[in-house]
Amino acid sequence: MTTRPFAVAWLPLLLLMLGCPAQERLLPLADDILHGPGSGKPGDDDDDDDTQGDSVTILRPEEGSLVANPVNFEFQVTGSVQTVEFFCDGHALQDEPIQVGPGLQVHTYEFSGINEERTVDLLGYNATGQEIVSDDVAFTPAEGLLPEPPGFNGYVARAINDWSTYPKNGTYPYCWSYYGDECGDMWGMIWGLWYVGEDIFPGGLDCFCSGHTLEVFFDAFERWQADNGEPITTPYGDLTVGSVDVGDFYQYWQGFGVATYASAADAFEDAGIGEHVYEEDWGDAQTGDFVNLSRDTGSGHSVIFVDWVWEGGNIAGLRYYGCNGSGDSNPDPDDPSNTSSNSGPSFVTEYFTGYGGSVLTNYLFIGHPYDPTDL
Repeated sequence: MTTRPFAVAWLPLLLLMLGCPAQERLLPLADDILHGPGSGKPGDDDDDDDTQGDSVTILRPEEGSLVANPVNFEFQVTGSVQTVEFFCDGHALQDEPIQVGPGLQVHTYEFSGINEERTVDLLGYNATGQEIVSDDVAFTPAEGLLPEPPGFNGYVARAINDWSTYPKNGTYPYCWSYYGDECGDMWGMIWGLWYVGEDIFPGGLDCFCSGHTLEVFFDAFERWQADNGEPITTPYGDLTVGSVDVGDFYQYWQGFGVATYASAADAFEDAGIGEHVYEEDWGDAQTGDFVNLSRDTGSGHSVIFVDWVWEGGNIAGLRYYGCNGSGDSNPDPDDPSNTSSNSGPSFVTEYFTGYGGSVLTNYLFIGHPYDPTDL
């Protein structure tokens, strides 16, 4: 592996908060599961009591699922259970024990600790207040997540949505040594990059734009491998380790050596694993495509496409994800839970020249990765 300084760019980012306490209320059940089936776990009765016929069972959220916040807990009780309580990390999710009867019940709670896995315990008590049965479930209460499109782009979105890996709260900030910053490492990656089982680039717990997009791309590929039962030694089409390890693929991505400008689209096409989305086909751009943009200020950025911004029936700019100097925590900037001015992984909106912005449309390159299944 060789090293060199990078001519990369920058911009804004995002976040949310941690911790269990928040608001709770009893409401009718709403269909608010975002995506991804759980294990179908009907609930584990952890009760060691010999009482027969008594149980509490959490039906939703399902084990391992991702659910919208506030969270609706659908549960049922049987036998002599008179009251129940929900707890997360020892914190009660209600003001006082909930009176219940046999059959289906719903309790709603709004978490402040979101986009990370939480484990909730449900305890059931008899008429004397003695705990007689229990159940638990692990799930992720979620806000501000991208939709997951079909194909490989869905795995890109899934990587971005993984707050435990890429928190949008400034935990892993933007850093570029070109500006004299003291960065954790020169590669611009939070965790580093692995490919076909080889550790290629280390992470520095901070990031810059093109390093982070490359990191997310290969993170998405690992997720694809896991979902498709492929060993980690399976390559992405004909892409070689040498090409990734500061070879042609890396040079196209960063814009040096074989390339005169940075372009993930050129990297994909040269490796045979993706294609350009040219201006006449911008309507086909998908969440999870990889973008390189340039501005009339002389700066540029390497980002991941979220959506177009429209004005008067024309594309006026774009919303994107990346490692930014300052950005939003949510894909939707108008979401009430959104926070702004977050350094590191985050979301930003930029406009084209002619629409109050500085992005040059003739230097906007969009690369769409092929689904590895088709290669």
